[in-house]
Amino acid sequence: MKFARELAEPWGLLVAATSAGVAWAVQLPVLAAVGVGVAVLAARAGVAVLGGEKELPAREARVLDVAPGSAEESWLNRAESAAEGFVSLSESLAAGPLAERVADMEPVVQETLSTLRRLAGRASATGKALSRVDLDGVTRERRRLEQSLASAREEVRGDLEQALTAVQAQADVHARLSGARDKLLAQLQSGALGLDSLVARVAELTAATTDIAVDTGAVRELSDQLEGIRQGVLETEQATRKSLG
Repeated sequence: MKFARELAEPWGLLVAATSAGVAWAVQLPVLAAVGVGVAVLAARAGVAVLGGEKELPAREARVLDVAPGSAEESWLNRAESAAEGFVSLSESLAAGPLAERVADMEPVVQETLSTLRRLAGRASATGKALSRVDLDGVTRERRRLEQSLASAREEVRGDLEQALTAVQAQADVHARLSGARDKLLAQLQSGALGLDSLVARVAELTAATTDIAVDTGAVRELSDQLEGIRQGVLETEQATRKSLG
């Protein structure tokens, strides 16, 4: 499991140990100091897991597990149902120009669905990483350190500033993860509903069009709509990978 490997990675352990040492040096209780180190290690591992795909091309990116019962699973299920509906409609069309044009759209629908699966997996991984950062605890520690700095003697200011930097790093990680998850969920919703809308439009078009008179303008609109959905999910995947990398 990549998360476990990242937890055991020597550089991560060194960073965590350093953070814990700084916390202890500024006279935090031992358990609290250990907690700071654990939180830093978990946050770093979480970001490493999420950012580990950045070197892979989008179409080869690894699909992470989707958390059962999560919002991302719900939107992914809806997108999968829409893709199945599109294939079913395509297969039901009699041979002819319309059937050919709709069939040409199937690979793009499947590519879009594959990207949505990756986004859903990353949304779940982001949620897990978020759960490992105690934002309330980090906020309390930051306030306490800021108060201590306001009245600290010169000889301890450096240590307090280092401790504050370590705590702020955790808050920054949480902010990046939270922003990325919000973006992922929004795009999952947009992609799923976009595919739903596409299926409805295809159904409407097949009911109103004959093979003799194919509405090329309407078909082009459908292709443009699908391309817009595909581009949207790809851009979100690239943006979140960059922000977490």
